[in-house]
Amino acid sequence: MKLALIGGAGVRTPSMIDSLVRRHHEIPIRELVIHDIDPHKIDTIGAIVKHLVRQHGSPFRVETTTDIAKAVEGADFIYTAIRVGGEESRAIDERVALRHGVLGQETTGPGGFSMALRTIPVMLEYSRIIERESPNAWVVNFTNPAGLITEALSKHTRLNLIGICDAPSALKLDIAKFLNEPADDIHLHYFGLNHLGWVNRVTVRGIDRLPYIIDHYDRFARSCPHMACFSPELIRQLRMLPNEYLYYYYYREQAVNHILSSPHTRGEQIAEWNRNLLVQLKEKLQEGDIEAAIALYADTMQKRQNSYMSAETGKAGNAGSMQHKPLDTSQASLENEGYAGLALSIMSAICNNKKTCLILNVPNRGTIADLRDDDVVEVPCMLDANGPVPLAAGALPDSVKGLIQSVKQYERYTVSAAVTVRTRMRYGR
Repeated sequence: MKLALIGGAGVRTPSMIDSLVRRHHEIPIRELVIHDIDPHKIDTIGAIVKHLVRQHGSPFRVETTTDIAKAVEGADFIYTAIRVGGEESRAIDERVALRHGVLGQETTGPGGFSMALRTIPVMLEYSRIIERESPNAWVVNFTNPAGLITEALSKHTRLNLIGICDAPSALKLDIAKFLNEPADDIHLHYFGLNHLGWVNRVTVRGIDRLPYIIDHYDRFARSCPHMACFSPELIRQLRMLPNEYLYYYYYREQAVNHILSSPHTRGEQIAEWNRNLLVQLKEKLQEGDIEAAIALYADTMQKRQNSYMSAETGKAGNAGSMQHKPLDTSQASLENEGYAGLALSIMSAICNNKKTCLILNVPNRGTIADLRDDDVVEVPCMLDANGPVPLAAGALPDSVKGLIQSVKQYERYTVSAAVTVRTRMRYGR
């Protein structure tokens, strides 16, 4: 079995591969190919990955390449995590929006729109290559803005496609911790779009525990700091738990003011950290000090995690759910939820034909009554070797119906614009 990581020279890759090695008994891949268009980054990240795999007895072969066709040829699973324009373009997107007094954020608002327009044409080109080289592969889309990219590919390709975001699954883990229940015993009744979703029931052995969480929201927010950005009054009014990205809608002026008062946007901060990390990793690898390189990697990832949403909320050290836990160099392995945990759970469910309930980005097909069948939505799905089957969510609550429908219409227009521009550039029309 072959796994290809497209855009695999990102800093999250070592954490994911460490998790993959530890779960090799249930995900028995034989070949891993890491693809990226930047040969310098791929050499550095590739060296870290190969060391981690060797530490665990080399259960599979690792290759790196800048050739997309070679990377995906004959693959069973393909993970896409590209960033067209790099961190520098993200930082520009954020600053341009802020100059006009509106939200500067990677996936939400004008920044997400710009990123989608850059990324959709490239992802469609990659999809054509995948359709030719690996027509039966399962393609798991990490690429942001995940909902928009998944929508474009689901409407304009023939891929076996699943879109993922780890915010809902991370929220489930937070709820499990708060209720002191095993995560597998909890079912989230979740509905919406990527970065625009809500939990309206939390079922534990047939009992809805959401009222308890809402009644004790102060305590819940203390145990899950990234959710402290929502006031208990708002939560009691909604009678639902929002995805953390709803902060940018419910508190948009506050978010803009906090970012403007910060010395750096999140994109500028990440760009600087990643740039410095890659330079220092390369130096450590040239010195032959792989353990120092891994320690450096762990330290940087910890800083990223601890700073997540701190500028936007004005709360320093606000560790959020979206970031991976870093490599723990004091142990032989790391615990890694986030994207890695979700992505590997998808692989395990499909290759073992093991029914698993996961919150995924998939075509609606009647799941949410107030949206079109071909709209991509973020909902719980039953997943096995046959792929994801979304679970019915019913009609949208009146309190959020207008917002979801407005944002979905924006997503439809954005995908249409990106595809139209790509067509005209390709055929000169």
